[in-house]
Amino acid sequence: MEELQYIADLFSDADPAVTAAVDRYFSQGGATALEQLRTACKEEIAPQRKALLSRMLKRYNKMLVISSLRDIAGQSARGDECSLLQAGYLLSSLTDPSVSREEYMACILPVAMEVMGEVSEARTAMENVSILNHIFYRRCGFAASGPFEMTLENSLLMNVAKNRKGSPFALSLLYFIVAQFAGLPVYPLCFTGGFVPVYEENGKILFNINVFHEGEIFLENNISKMVSRQAAALGVNVDIGEAVVKKDHSILVMYLEFVQMLYSNIGDSVAQMDIDDAIAALGGSRFLTIESDEDQW
Repeated sequence: MEELQYIADLFSDADPAVTAAVDRYFSQGGATALEQLRTACKEEIAPQRKALLSRMLKRYNKMLVISSLRDIAGQSARGDECSLLQAGYLLSSLTDPSVSREEYMACILPVAMEVMGEVSEARTAMENVSILNHIFYRRCGFAASGPFEMTLENSLLMNVAKNRKGSPFALSLLYFIVAQFAGLPVYPLCFTGGFVPVYEENGKILFNINVFHEGEIFLENNISKMVSRQAAALGVNVDIGEAVVKKDHSILVMYLEFVQMLYSNIGDSVAQMDIDDAIAALGGSRFLTIESDEDQW
């Protein structure tokens, strides 16, 4: 910890060579050095010193997050799926650098483990999703907030995990995380204006899932009805003419797009730039174009 305090003193040095040396320290130290900085920031009492450590934490946490998101984009390009559970932590720490991996896992991992322990390859797809829904909505009490309650407070993943209630996009990401961890192939079927979670097996959509309504299951030929209901709940217009199933990092990008819109609503340009950088690290593609009667999100 003494070494970290020394590094913190160097952080304020105006010499570019010194700044580069501090950058290398955290780049080489990775998650371990960052956790030490996170702990020091939480324990610091002196206001000025705490502010300095907070600036350092934000800078070096973002560097690690961006690097990790680039790795995820590389995995996706190779056709490999990333761990949404691990990626969810990256997005949580990007919006709140004070959140430790341990805190994040303590909120989400028990739910995912419980579902994984009860689903089975011996069961049908519909039976397994029914188990997921029962645990997620009934036992754990997760629920979607109202259509006019889409705020940062109920859209940041950690808040949703703690409060068991969140905006549709945040709740959907958490649902995808738990489903993937349990080995269930639940993905977003994307179209202009949004997406619908679907259960896909061997390249075929078996059914659609209404995450906003306790995981209600719809057969594929009822997708238009389901989309219309969700669009009405969100107050938006959608077009499902060219729907495509997306996977892994696309789910993360859609969530980031939504959160960026919320930051835009409160005029936080710094957070918007952070999310721009995160989306660029994931490949730069965007998947949501959401238009309401009055505005475009």
